[in-house]
Amino acid sequence: MKLEKNIEEKKSKILAINHAQIRLTQIFSNVYQSDFITKSPFYTKNSQNSKGLILYITYDNKIDSDPNFSLIVKAKLFVNDNNELCLKTFSRDENQNAREETLLKGVKRIEYEFLSNSDSKLKKYKSKKSLKNICWFNFWPKKVELLPSAIKIKIIKNEYSLDFAFFLPARHVKI
Repeated sequence: MKLEKNIEEKKSKILAINHAQIRLTQIFSNVYQSDFITKSPFYTKNSQNSKGLILYITYDNKIDSDPNFSLIVKAKLFVNDNNELCLKTFSRDENQNAREETLLKGVKRIEYEFLSNSDSKLKKYKSKKSLKNICWFNFWPKKVELLPSAIKIKIIKNEYSLDFAFFLPARHVKI
């Protein structure tokens, strides 16, 4: 019985991680590429709870049962005060409440790294250099006006950490 319970617990953890990875893949593969004139579709902000940055994303949610959550929507990815990795998606109708999905539980912190060409607006956020003109950045400000080519996400849980990497659409790095 103890072995079966242990197997069920492990299976539950693996399925939760798999669900989070699938959902994040859906979001990052459909990041909206606006003209950046009126607003940036992709940026980070510091959180008030010191559990990592908040990532703001505008993406194509495709078809949803509620039309106000279909097509291009805004969302934020963050760790809440209950140590849950959450995706809060905002309705296109400002009078309707946002939807909050719990992607993973038991999350202490989230960290991001963004891959992009060197840019003067990103200089102070450089975390490590990959090649001559391609760098990793640990913050993505609103004023950059371009999307990174890729994003690495480190989710720090109580007993271990998870690393995910996602390519963002149609942004090309010059080598």
